[in-house]
Amino acid sequence: MTPVGAPGTRRPLRVCMVHYSDYRTDSRIQRLAGALAERGDEVHAVGVGASGRTIRGHGSVEIHALAPDRRRGSARALLHGYAGFTAAAMRCVATLHARRRLDLVEAHNMPDALVAAALVPRLAGVPLILNVHDTLPELFETRFGVRGGGLLRLEERLSAAAADAVITVTEEAKAVLAARGVGVNRTVVVMNSPDERVFGPPRPPVSVPDAGEVRAIYHGGLPERFGVEVLIRAVGALGERVPRLRLSVLGSGDERDALASLAAGVAPGRVSVAPRPVAFTDIPAQLEAAHIGVVPTLSDAFTNLLLPVKLLEYVHMGLPVASSRLAGIERYFTGEELRYADPGSPASLADALAELCADPQAAAARAARAAERMRTLRWDEQRRGYLATVDDLVARRVARTSRRWRTAWPPLELRTPVPRR
Repeated sequence: MTPVGAPGTRRPLRVCMVHYSDYRTDSRIQRLAGALAERGDEVHAVGVGASGRTIRGHGSVEIHALAPDRRRGSARALLHGYAGFTAAAMRCVATLHARRRLDLVEAHNMPDALVAAALVPRLAGVPLILNVHDTLPELFETRFGVRGGGLLRLEERLSAAAADAVITVTEEAKAVLAARGVGVNRTVVVMNSPDERVFGPPRPPVSVPDAGEVRAIYHGGLPERFGVEVLIRAVGALGERVPRLRLSVLGSGDERDALASLAAGVAPGRVSVAPRPVAFTDIPAQLEAAHIGVVPTLSDAFTNLLLPVKLLEYVHMGLPVASSRLAGIERYFTGEELRYADPGSPASLADALAELCADPQAAAARAARAAERMRTLRWDEQRRGYLATVDDLVARRVARTSRRWRTAWPPLELRTPVPRR
């Protein structure tokens, strides 16, 4: 077998990603799959939504959608969806392995138990990664009020034990997992930094206009924990203080209609809520048209572990940012780089927005300092760490296979015959 990492002779890998999400709107899946495909690997993304195929660089991403996207509802409905998708994904991955002989499987939570989808290739010795986007116990506590989460912690621990490596998104999440005995000494942080192949190179700091319309933007999830209602109320609370401020809300979730109604009531004509989700590839153009990015996330056990993707994208695009003060964000950015507000407070967020609008020069200076901090978090570095993890696991499997063959079939000794006298 050709060495995986040998310069000039590298064999393209066949990688399967399993994710209970829609590839078209899941930026992390797109980013990681793209990193593999661009160097020539063959990626199979098993998820929900719609099937398709994309060419990236010298490789490809084949999208296998097993069902429509129905990831909403009660905890019971969500768990039922998890179970059904995991069973379907197990069959799909087994079929892919029979046809393509996979080199690696990567299960992206939620749930962590998606590692079970890799059962057949795992029995054949194929390496497995558990990619933890969100810590399930904290998320269920926030979303459904499920406290304690003993079963969820057990599910998390067993799933990680079944994997060769664990990848997560922040040092905070890594520390929480390690405290629960999950992925100790086997966890790598790969952050959700903007992919410059999609967003282009970092933009210079954006100047808030001294006169005329100021465009603020929020893009991402719409559930309550993301604080979009707080943001809309903050814009309404500004009243005549900043009459030129306009807010665009781009997101997905069942809350869209309720948020649009709220906006019409508290900030008529000043807030627009997009009627449908915006494709990930269309986000850069939306950010280019904005002057301020907003991260209004509420504070809880789950959100304090996050460094929001949207925040990094705003900074990459040169936007001054008004953000909730959360532990996961403060680890990377100071108050000199972002304009912080108290989580859950429309009045505090309104003050932050008003300050950015009132002093464009100071706002641009914040954006410049945030961009400088972002240099250490850029996608090139994250991509390098991710690919190194993949290649190391595959190389170790190749080495194990080679040792087994040498043990089973020891080399024959070639002896020079001694001539008879």
